[in-house]
Amino acid sequence: SVNYSFNVIDEREETIRQTVAYHRELEAIFGADKVEPAIFFIGLQPHTHLEEYAFKNDILKPGYDPMSLMPWTAKKLLWNPEPLGSFFGEVCLRAWKQNPNDFGREVMAILEKRLGQTDLEEALSAPMKPQVQVKAKVGVG
Repeated sequence: SVNYSFNVIDEREETIRQTVAYHRELEAIFGADKVEPAIFFIGLQPHTHLEEYAFKNDILKPGYDPMSLMPWTAKKLLWNPEPLGSFFGEVCLRAWKQNPNDFGREVMAILEKRLGQTDLEEALSAPMKPQVQVKAKVGVG
């Protein structure tokens, strides 16, 4: 299976289209029956950068109990924030209703139908930030 974690920090419709294109290429290479998408959401863990992000963005409050099973806490520990949280929630519910025995493939089909896919070259390229070069002064003297 191929693991896909959607709605990570900075996820956009463009990155979803790239993921769909990448997945379709894997299916073309190995066969759709051999490439099973496993869809999961990140579980927020204590003492991580994601937890720090959640504090800074008022998703969680310091002092929360990470072992709490209370729904208002557990919901926040399953990372699926807006603006795409509702979209992914609806996609996953629809996939579960339409085809619970092939959930991952159904999610990918719904995403492709709604958002399309980008070309493969774009899907395989990572955005690179320009690096600033610092020139050292070499002095005599």
